[in-house]
Amino acid sequence: MCGSKAILLGITCVIRNAVAMTALQVAEGLQASLSSGSSIFLSSNVQYSEQITPRWDVYEPPTYQVAVKPALIEDVKAIVSIHIQYASTNKLPFLATGGGHGYTTTLGSLQNGLVLDMGNFKTMELNSTTNMLTIGGSIKSSDVTPMIQAAGKEFPVGQCTCVGLTGFTLGGGIGPYSSLYGPASDSVYEIEMVSGAGEILTVSKDQNPDLFWGMRGAGFNYGVVTSITYNVYDATNGGNAINADMTFTGAQNGTIWKIMESFVGKQPDQLSISAEINFSATSGIIILVNLLYAGPQEELDPLMQPFLDLQPSNLNISSITWHDIPSSFLYGASVQGCSVTGIEYIPYSVNLYQIDIDNLINAVNFMNTSMTLAPELQTATIALDMYAQGGFQRNTYTSSAFPYRDVVIFAQIDCFALDASATPALAQWGKEMRDILHQGSGKANLEVYVHFAHGDEGNAAWYTEHKLKQLKELKNKYDPNSLFSFYNPVLNTSSSSSIVG
Repeated sequence: MCGSKAILLGITCVIRNAVAMTALQVAEGLQASLSSGSSIFLSSNVQYSEQITPRWDVYEPPTYQVAVKPALIEDVKAIVSIHIQYASTNKLPFLATGGGHGYTTTLGSLQNGLVLDMGNFKTMELNSTTNMLTIGGSIKSSDVTPMIQAAGKEFPVGQCTCVGLTGFTLGGGIGPYSSLYGPASDSVYEIEMVSGAGEILTVSKDQNPDLFWGMRGAGFNYGVVTSITYNVYDATNGGNAINADMTFTGAQNGTIWKIMESFVGKQPDQLSISAEINFSATSGIIILVNLLYAGPQEELDPLMQPFLDLQPSNLNISSITWHDIPSSFLYGASVQGCSVTGIEYIPYSVNLYQIDIDNLINAVNFMNTSMTLAPELQTATIALDMYAQGGFQRNTYTSSAFPYRDVVIFAQIDCFALDASATPALAQWGKEMRDILHQGSGKANLEVYVHFAHGDEGNAAWYTEHKLKQLKELKNKYDPNSLFSFYNPVLNTSSSSSIVG
């Protein structure tokens, strides 16, 4: 590894020539500053596509001239330090990526930049005695869940196995077992990172506690995370759950919403409920319902009976392991979604704080009418995830930057453009559907979980007005040059960025 003087010399060389440098010269200048285990690729190089994590979504994407795969945290520090020097001229904006799954449109404001690929940070260590899990910054949930399951432990991962666990956590991180444990960010014990000020930091409740608050819910605004240590938990129900998938017709939607509404304020912590609304060219509206219960089936049966009384056209009830939830949940839909990359996915979302039955019926009617008239819209779906609030309320509203502990349903409008010509219509439809659902949300202002956001909502919608003042103060302290401002950003008080916020 280069000594500190060599790093500074390399940085100085890059900065002094920033105005006139080509992408090749930038790459060469960076290489002189990094350890031998690091790699640099021009986007024109054939190895770029082989070595750099591909983006899952290509709708309004960022573009890059250069990719860097650092090997050590000191390499990350060197790269951030270079960009601190660039900040005044903004010659080469950059983004750190782990799983490559981020899809907000604010990422598209980064053009011709540098991607810092964290693919070399892939360590995993689980201590079953202390119930501590430490992972590197590029680990995905599918990498680590088999090890956790084998140790008789569990942890609130999301529904999609292809998502980078670090990025997932920095925005909160929600999934079926959030009903038990809250967002993944509540389970964070310690973070190792390089801040936007170029400092290597350990962040925990005892070290840099102000930043620890902000990293758990808005963490991608403050630096690059190289590792996270989590608390994990003894497996519930022997590490098994009951998964029930059901299929219903569109005509049954009002009754389905009424049943779901009956669980508001009464939902057991072991239970998560999800519904997915689809449109079939031959059958019209189809509604899939999933009940996932972290306990024995005899406890689930009475909770499930109102749905069974509707006589679903398809029913699949099975006992599964915690690790297998993504491959079983909603007929394995999340695994199917993770099996492809490079798609145009146009996301919209809204938090629902109540179940307004008439509003949801109106949304289904709008979906049925619009998709019947415009077949290009039929690839869009609506996902409604209803997690028990017991897990979220294990910690207080003020305990971290994660703001949404009282949401009844996290509603996602998932628009998939299989043909680029359908993209404008799907984007417009998704926005219209979001507006409809917002009318029944129970809140006057739009609020949305940051990882589900489209990117046009603004930072008050992502983080709430109540938390923005403290988040901006942290931005001024830990990322004063706003280097980390391309993913649904918190903008510091002096920023003149044009990014929505």
